[in-house]
Amino acid sequence: MIEFFVTGDFNVIQSQVYIILAMWVIMVLAVCIDLWAGTDSAKARGEKIYSGGLRRTFSKLGDYWRIQVMALIFDLIGSCIDWYTLPFASMLVTAAIVLIEGRSVWENERAKKSQVAKLPDAIRAIIQCADAKTAEQLLDKLKKLDDETRTK
Repeated sequence: MIEFFVTGDFNVIQSQVYIILAMWVIMVLAVCIDLWAGTDSAKARGEKIYSGGLRRTFSKLGDYWRIQVMALIFDLIGSCIDWYTLPFASMLVTAAIVLIEGRSVWENERAKKSQVAKLPDAIRAIIQCADAKTAEQLLDKLKKLDDETRTK
């Protein structure tokens, strides 16, 4: 950045701005992928999707923006140093955010494939039992499924 004041060459600053904007777009994409994985996992588990998840996503984006702005300030200060040629702080913070969101996506995928995902069907069947005979048949069915799972 000091070079800009000496030479007036705007290309140095322009390339850093493009890198920082790319980091911010990557951050938004990571959060959107996490939202997508979360809604997909909730659908697989038979849960209703409420606006609370979307609110949490926007809240998370707000938190991440604040962290990214702090990294930007650090990059601006660092650009006054000759060897600080790239926005390292923004790149590091973005990498951390992508790792956090990646772990969240991985957890959502594990939850989607777990046995808990099959639980709402069992709960629904229990609620639909109208009499003792139907409940007894359901318990026998669940016991057989449990025995099959244990033998595998």
